[in-house]
Amino acid sequence: MTTDSTHECPATGCTRRVSGRMLMCRGHWFMVPKLLRDAVWDAYYSPGRGSTEHTEAIRAAISTVNDKLRAARS
Repeated sequence: MTTDSTHECPATGCTRRVSGRMLMCRGHWFMVPKLLRDAVWDAYYSPGRGSTEHTEAIRAAISTVNDKLRAARS
């Protein structure tokens, strides 16, 4: 049995499927400021995936992209 190791990009309105190893599609990932992208990676490796720090960095990255998308529509 195979499992689907992809998920939909979490950016509002994006329907692109991305690898389970990636947070979001390339276009939206690069809308995240570099310092925040680095924070996501740093928290992934230490203290680790699923940690509070990693989860908070992911939420901040998604929120930042969705805020930018919302502002672009206004």
